[in-house]
Amino acid sequence: MREYTLIIKGERIPVSYDVYKVYYQEYEHERYLKNKSAKHEYSLEQFIEAGVSIEFICQDTITLVEDEVLKTEQIVRLYLCLDKLSAEEQQIIRGIFFEEKTEKELAMQLQISTSAVGYRKRKIPKALFQKMKGYYR
Repeated sequence: MREYTLIIKGERIPVSYDVYKVYYQEYEHERYLKNKSAKHEYSLEQFIEAGVSIEFICQDTITLVEDEVLKTEQIVRLYLCLDKLSAEEQQIIRGIFFEEKTEKELAMQLQISTSAVGYRKRKIPKALFQKMKGYYR
């Protein structure tokens, strides 16, 4: 089986195929948008003539890139935390939040009570939140 890794802050971190796929979909989408925007680029002289300051242009661009990097990093960390859950907990999270299944459908699939699914649906995100907080300390 192939091992998937991402480089974050100079460190290679093993990730699941799903995390790897999401990361590179975002990367490819960003590359596509960059190529698309290259067709509509304007020169510095055109901005100066229009009265737009270069500081405004640079600040706007830097903020967007930083936001995208932070968003991607948070997604990677979320998936790393999801991988640490038990198989049943992962099924519940995927079923409810990704596949949009009802609690009743999941209860039948996992052969547990609907109230147990509801309880875990509330418990698991709290545990994920605590694990995510650990990454930011």
